[in-house]
Amino acid sequence: AHQVLTEKDPLVKLWNAAEAPETSYTMKIASWNVAGLRAVLKKSPTALSDLVQEHDLDVLCLQETKLQEQHVEDPKINTSIEGYQAYYSCSTEKKGYSGTAVFVRDKSSSSKTKKKQATMDQFFGSSSQSKTKTTNNEKVSSAFDETLLIPQSVSYEIGAPQHDAEGRVVVVDFPTFSLCNVYVPNAGQGLKRLEYRVQEWDQDFLSFMQTKKEDRGVPVLWLGDLNIAHTNLEVWNDGAKHLPKQAGVTPEERASFTAQLEAGFVDVFRRLHPTAKGHYSYWSMRAGNREPNKGLRLDYFICDEAAFDENSKVVPRDSYMLSDQQGSDHCPVVLELELKASD
Repeated sequence: AHQVLTEKDPLVKLWNAAEAPETSYTMKIASWNVAGLRAVLKKSPTALSDLVQEHDLDVLCLQETKLQEQHVEDPKINTSIEGYQAYYSCSTEKKGYSGTAVFVRDKSSSSKTKKKQATMDQFFGSSSQSKTKTTNNEKVSSAFDETLLIPQSVSYEIGAPQHDAEGRVVVVDFPTFSLCNVYVPNAGQGLKRLEYRVQEWDQDFLSFMQTKKEDRGVPVLWLGDLNIAHTNLEVWNDGAKHLPKQAGVTPEERASFTAQLEAGFVDVFRRLHPTAKGHYSYWSMRAGNREPNKGLRLDYFICDEAAFDENSKVVPRDSYMLSDQQGSDHCPVVLELELKASD
């Protein structure tokens, strides 16, 4: 049966890293719910390294890895990415459930690339100062302080026993902002976890982000599978009668997410592309909804309002989906974040 295609508006490209000021660096961050990392790697052992190379990613955040601690160490399952530091949070309560991971490009290895480039330049007689912006590894201009790309600390979970056994949170503190990869609890079949999600998790997570922001005095960015299709633009079948009872689309979850944003936070994709239709990050596999683009946008980048101030040290410049990436019922979403050198 031929399914009617849900229209997708073209997205305007908002940012060109090659034309950015030399005192700044465009950090590319992707978030992907892999719906089981072992399954993804079994199908395609190089899936993660291909993804970071093809899209030149500085940070890759995964949700629903379904890994246990022993898998992370298992040589048969190579979950690592060469040239990246990996940080995992695994569910201790249930096996093969939830789980998050963050991969950060190892900047200590990029300095080797630069040294090698300098040696080659001397050999070929060209200036080693030439600021060619090819890949991210070499596109760090000498005017930009590379230590801004190196995490100062990494922590796990939000410090509340009722939430912390499911491996849902990895926080990476960079010098000028904090990044929090989160897999938000799904309200579930029959909405059995709706009350927990809305009354407990959403409120405690928001407090955690606010405290993080106050403690460090730098912007926070939280991202991941937030299990919410916030507005009618984020769902293909707006107006369908069953939606108010569908996890991720209930009025309770939407109101709760609105309250989080009203506390001073911004849905980056919507701020940058306010009217773009048909841009989703999840499609039901069972219903075969991917081909006709019958999707939901459940994966987000959320930053605090201060980041959109032009004087901010970190400014979200563009966001989009990698909807061709196969392997999961979600596709990766990307944020291009301008980091400015500290004065």
